[in-house]
Amino acid sequence: MVKTQKNWSRTLAVGAALGAALATSAIAATSPDFPLTGWATQNGSTTGGANYGTVTVDNVSDLKSYAKAGNKTIYIKPGTYAGTVEVGSNVTLYGYPGVTITQPSKGSGIKISGSKNVILRNISVQGVGAVDEDDEDCLQINHESKNIWIDHVHVYDGHDGNMDIVNQSDYITVSWSKFTYTSKSKNHQFSNLFGNSDSKTADANALKITVHHNWWGDGVKERMPRVRFGQVHVVNNLYTSSAASYCVRAGMKANIRVESNVFIGVKNPLDYNNQSKEDAKVSMINNYYEKTSANTTGQGTAFTPPYQMSVTDVSTQAKAYALRDSIQAYAGPTLPAPGSSQVTPVSSSSIVVASSSSQAKSSSSVVPASSSSAKSSSSQTPVAGEASLTKHGSGSANQEVAQGASIVEFYYTIDGATGATVTGLPQGVTGTLKGLDYYISGTVASTAAAGAYKFTVTTTGATTNVSKSGTITVTGDGNIEPKSSSSETAAVSSSSEKLSSSSEVAESSSSSETAQGIQAVVLTRVNLSVSGNELSIMGAMAKPITVFDMQGRLIYRNFSTSNQHAVTLPGAGGYLVRVGSESHTVRIR
Repeated sequence: MVKTQKNWSRTLAVGAALGAALATSAIAATSPDFPLTGWATQNGSTTGGANYGTVTVDNVSDLKSYAKAGNKTIYIKPGTYAGTVEVGSNVTLYGYPGVTITQPSKGSGIKISGSKNVILRNISVQGVGAVDEDDEDCLQINHESKNIWIDHVHVYDGHDGNMDIVNQSDYITVSWSKFTYTSKSKNHQFSNLFGNSDSKTADANALKITVHHNWWGDGVKERMPRVRFGQVHVVNNLYTSSAASYCVRAGMKANIRVESNVFIGVKNPLDYNNQSKEDAKVSMINNYYEKTSANTTGQGTAFTPPYQMSVTDVSTQAKAYALRDSIQAYAGPTLPAPGSSQVTPVSSSSIVVASSSSQAKSSSSVVPASSSSAKSSSSQTPVAGEASLTKHGSGSANQEVAQGASIVEFYYTIDGATGATVTGLPQGVTGTLKGLDYYISGTVASTAAAGAYKFTVTTTGATTNVSKSGTITVTGDGNIEPKSSSSETAAVSSSSEKLSSSSEVAESSSSSETAQGIQAVVLTRVNLSVSGNELSIMGAMAKPITVFDMQGRLIYRNFSTSNQHAVTLPGAGGYLVRVGSESHTVRIR
């Protein structure tokens, strides 16, 4: 078993508290700044450029120069930067919201080759499109690179692969990241290769990699990851690609612990390259499977990690869906701008926030940019050429929805531009930029007028911007019971469960962390308000109530027998609250 870190709950609550700062309205929230865990904490840990000076860049020349030189924390202003960006040792690359590094027609977008102690966070890395020809990966970790943390990145459309880790690279954690392919990729949608040859037996002493809270989504066919040698911990990830022919593949002498992951609508959660000959060890531990087919059976006994890590239980549909929702909301570049209260909006039907008089401090090794930081003088110019928008997601751009009901979320991938805006949406439905994906989601207000709403999404920051349109038709009279999309519906028990004192519940914060401020959001049929760490739910009669933390751990479950229901939350942080068929996000800071 993976050991549970003694102070993990407190650390998680602190990180979530910082991440829950709001910019303007109750619908804006940022991804919690979760701490480093996994293999990258070993071998002296991974700090990136934290012990060196800082610089803020806004042009590709400065970015490449500082990154290659090493020994620096580098903040990247919003914009599109043409790779290859070679990263030296002792470097942190931290992107403001809206940073994309693009892969050239030959070579990598970002290359970490033989470097030590590197952190990449809050960046999109866009490939040229996957085709079946020999080239480099969109994000490449190669040639004995060690102590690398890849966190909150979105890598997509890599020429050869999205992100490979090869040639004795070691002590690596990949967390809260997203791997996808768009229509630009025609074949070879093989995302992540760990170990690139059966003959490289020296990899047996390297390739110690943790991948946790990542999302393999649209368009990925194989390698999530494919593993040779090494000791690879695949834990608490989400797999939803309907294009998948397999998810995790075990190859030559692979040693893989596949633990508490969520597999929904995919084929072959586990596959073998040559099961009888390659001596692979795979432990399949407490995973959740829904609408999957083919193999889920491991063989032998994989390694037990030497590090301490909290693992989210996904043994029921409700718990698995809570982890799924958290990963879908936070995977990819969803962190705030460094040294700023600017935040990245998160899609949810509502957010209720209680603030405290004392703010928790982050334990992250990435420090805010200070006034003494160097800044490059060149200004960011518009992206050359014509932009494009490519639609993804299960929701249609033309859909019908009742007043008070949620639309089925969908999004557009932005190419050749720095962002997008939207006009014409019904009240309650919003556009959200996450990296270079622009999401359309939300719950139509019960007061929204019935009728057809033609919306238009338009790119920004390109020499030639483009638009895509659709229509959301609102029906009903405003008295329809709200309902969430199928992806938000979880099975809940009507049995009473009190707050747990186990390691699954975050430790209570001090009164100074929970005592101040009340901000309530009035919802259709159900009203939520927070005072301190007390959650009050109005309109709860005869509804099941379930509360999870943002790691997907069950905090509370009950069936309300009165119209008003109170829940005491453990402390500062973010919580997913389900009341009947509605989903809401509650934050205490």
